[in-house]
Amino acid sequence: MVKVKLSITVDEDLIKWLDLQIKKKKYANRSHGFEYSLTQLKNNQ
Repeated sequence: MVKVKLSITVDEDLIKWLDLQIKKKKYANRSHGFEYSLTQLKNNQ
């Protein structure tokens, strides 16, 4: 799978939440968190 770099603007509260999940080791990094979330959204439609 080819990865594509992109830039997005996200609400500060969401980033704080995501960073907390990263500290808890739920996600490896922000990219992983976003990719996981988008995959879940895609699979649930």
